Amino acid sequence: MMESLKYIYGFIVILVLQLLCSEFINLWPMLYIAVIPLMIILLPFSVSTYVLMICGFAMGLLTDALSDGVLGLNAACCTLLGACKNMITKPMRKYDVQTDQFDMDSGEFRKGKLILLLIICYLVFFIPYVLIDGAGVSGILYIVARIAVNVVVNVIIAYLLIRLWIRRFF
Repeated sequence: MMESLKYIYGFIVILVLQLLCSEFINLWPMLYIAVIPLMIILLPFSVSTYVLMICGFAMGLLTDALSDGVLGLNAACCTLLGACKNMITKPMRKYDVQTDQFDMDSGEFRKGKLILLLIICYLVFFIPYVLIDGAGVSGILYIVARIAVNVVVNVIIAYLLIRLWIRRFF
């Protein structure tokens, strides 16, 4: 019971952080700060793909409904990330992690593996996000640059959040 309360609390905190970022942090039209993929990344490995997809859809749809933007854009990208998370993490934890739980406190993932996990997950999130958001509006170089900028900035933010703050709660 306490384990599920911890994740519900994390869900609410990450949703509030995302809404604050969407509302008050618009530094550059090319950049979108996405904190919501962290909730899917932080859920334990034992959570089934279907539950991850439902959580991703709920988190994305709440973000879309409570902030300005295209309704369903975050929901679609978070659902895709939920569908791909176990496929991404299974090979990564094959040799490092002995349990099915991804405990951020125990530091089961080395720094390099955690950064690689974040890069892959944010690529899975931002490739469809940028393609759906700017479909047919801009050239291929702008799309690739936008994906690269978003992945780099959001991986840095996610890594700092995990190491400095979220690690204490999960």
